[in-house]
This record gives sequence, structure tokens and C-alpha cells, in this order.
Amino acid sequence: MHGQNYTIRPLPMNTGKGQISKVNIEANRVTTKNHYQDFDDMDNSLSRTVTLLSLTAPGLETILRIGETLPENIGFKVYLHEKVLRPGDNHNRQARPQVQPQIQLQTFSHLRDVVPRLWQESAVLIFVMATGIVVRQIASLIEGKDRDPAVLVLDEEGKFVIPLLSGHLGGANTWAKQISAQIGAVPVITTATDVRGMVAPDEYARRFGWKVEPVYHLQEVNSLLLNREYLKVWAKYPLKPEHQAFTKDTHYCFLTENEKDQANVIIDAFPNLPLQRDCLYLVPPVLSVGVGCRRGVAQEVILERIKMAVEELGASLKAIAGIYSIDLKSDEVGLIEAAKSLKVPFKTFRADELQRVNLQEQLSRSNFVSEKIGVDGVCEAASLLGAQMGRLILPKTKGQGVTVAISIENYMS
Repeated sequence: MHGQNYTIRPLPMNTGKGQISKVNIEANRVTTKNHYQDFDDMDNSLSRTVTLLSLTAPGLETILRIGETLPENIGFKVYLHEKVLRPGDNHNRQARPQVQPQIQLQTFSHLRDVVPRLWQESAVLIFVMATGIVVRQIASLIEGKDRDPAVLVLDEEGKFVIPLLSGHLGGANTWAKQISAQIGAVPVITTATDVRGMVAPDEYARRFGWKVEPVYHLQEVNSLLLNREYLKVWAKYPLKPEHQAFTKDTHYCFLTENEKDQANVIIDAFPNLPLQRDCLYLVPPVLSVGVGCRRGVAQEVILERIKMAVEELGASLKAIAGIYSIDLKSDEVGLIEAAKSLKVPFKTFRADELQRVNLQEQLSRSNFVSEKIGVDGVCEAASLLGAQMGRLILPKTKGQGVTVAISIENYMS
């Protein structure tokens, strides 16, 4: 059974303890169903896979309870130790309720065989097992606050939920609170700001999809928040209504233009580093990068051209919202891998959409591109569409078979 895919559905809870009393196993296509409320303020941590792991049948039952509460838009997988699935455990194969979630299930022999890969693939890792086991498995994989997945640990009966790693930026604390509320568990939150009833700047960053720069200043800034009980904030741009919780938080004092030199938190896509240790940037992802390229250009070349363009603007790579191109490039490996490397989405537009923008905005024209694919240009129009018709701030640059243009959202310009 090792490495195979199954589908599990909850079953009536009338079998003996120690058996898989809630599951049925089938080789079937996977879907998810949410029976309860959505997880509020978690959009930015739900863009990638949630993975749940257990070593025992009772742990699997707890996983199923969690699975019932997850929204439909979350892709999630379950990994179960192969010893749990023995002949005879599936004797209720025919019994199934009419409406139940289906969950992708894979088996494993050793955690060490699957955890390193899942660490790279998952936004959230939920282990239903002893905390000590989890610590030993992940210790060598930990990289940093802005790179590690959210890691949570539950006991197999689901009485306690521990956000073990990436409590703020990864959303582990929020996941712990939401899961606890849904399954009746106790969230074990140990982050100092949360314990004191404060929202840390990196938590606001996660909620709004912003990035922290530099990440290593977080400890100093959060310590200042704890000791002084407020931070001074300056925003280069007007904040939106959805940022109201932040702007009305009494632990944050928003400064005027003349006072910005006093800020501990600066909201800006164009950070001017270095900073004092008690100061950091929250970088909103407002730059849309349009890219055109020759077929087969390597990921490294595309990344280099993007980085050069962003540096020319004096912006942060963390301000990139996405990479955009023409639909003819939807399978271009270099573009796909460049987007993965930057941890941003890659999206393409139809030729007629791009040409409409080219004509409307009177963008630069390439005779070569026009002859080859029927549009006057790709990168400038793609960047504008990516920014929802914002403002083009870096016209087309070209080199090494790659063209790059950058637009910014209107409210940020």
C-alpha cells in the first residue's frame, strides 16, 4: 500500500475503539466539502496545500473531524502510516452517508520519507502525534519565519492544538484558534504578543498578504511592542477599508509625512535599506511583472531579468504580486519555475486581451512579435492587466531573449 492514493469517507461511529471507525477507503477522485463556516482572515495562508499526518487510527479520526470544517477552496491531503490500513479494517466498505467529504489519502512507512518533500509543498502541516516526534522530524528543515510552513501539532484525540512554528507569518496561530473552535479543542498559544492580547506587525502582514523586510528585525520590533505597548507606523500609500482593524488598533500610532522618520513600521513597496534594528518594512505585493520570452529560456535567465528590472525601480522582490504573460506561454517551464521561485502566481492572458490594451494605451510595438503571435507586444500589456489596469512604471526592457515590464496598482501610484 505504500505510496498509493485512496479516498476516505467518514462512516458511522459504531465500531470498536482502535479500528478505523470513521473511514471508508476507495481509489477515487478527490474533492473537499465544507460543512461549517469559512476560516476568516486566512486567505493568504490558504493558497497552497494543507497536509495532515497521523501514525494511528484515532489520529485519523481527529484528522477527519478537522477535514469536515475546512472550506471548499482549500486543497488538502492526508498521510497515514501504512500499519493502520491492515486487512479487515475496511469491513464497512459499503456503509457510507449520503453527503460526506472525500479526502486524498496516501500511506507512508517512515515520516522521514515524506516530511522533507511535504515541507516544500505545503503551506500548512498538521501533525496528529506527539510533539517530540514532530520536533525531531522538522528540526533540520527549518529555514526562517518567511520561508517555513505553518506547523501545528495535535494529540490524537484532538484535545489540544499547538501552533509549533510560523505562528504569525505562516498563520499557525490563526489555524490553531480556528481548528480548536471547530472541533472543541484547546489552542495552546505561547507567542508573547498573542498572550498579551496584541496583534504583532507580522500577523497583520499575513492577514493582508504583505511581506516583512528585513525578517530578522521582527524580534526587536515585537519586543518594542511588548515593552512600550505600541508601535509607530507610517504608510506611504492610503490604506484600504479592509485595513481598518490595523488603522484602529490602539497599539499602533499612525504618523504623518513629517513624522515618518520616527516610524518603527513602514508600509512601502520601495524599501530604503538599511534600517535601525527597531524598524522594519511591510511590503505590499503591488507590482505586476509582465514577461515575454523566447521558447525554452531558462528559469535562471528569467529570474535575473526580473530582478534587474525590480532593482532598477528600487523596489523589493517581495512587492511582486505575480508574473503575467500571453496564453501561448502557459506551459513555458522557465516562467512557471521563476514564479515558483518567487512564490507568486503565474497567469496568462489571451492575445486579443493583450492587443486591446496595446491599442488603448498606445504601448510600444514589436514588428517581430506582431508577425509571430499577432499582438503588438506582450510584457507591457500583460503587466497592466495583471495590475488591473494600474500604471506602467517600467516600460519594456529586453535582454537574453526576455522582455520585462512592470506596472503598479493604481491606489499605490
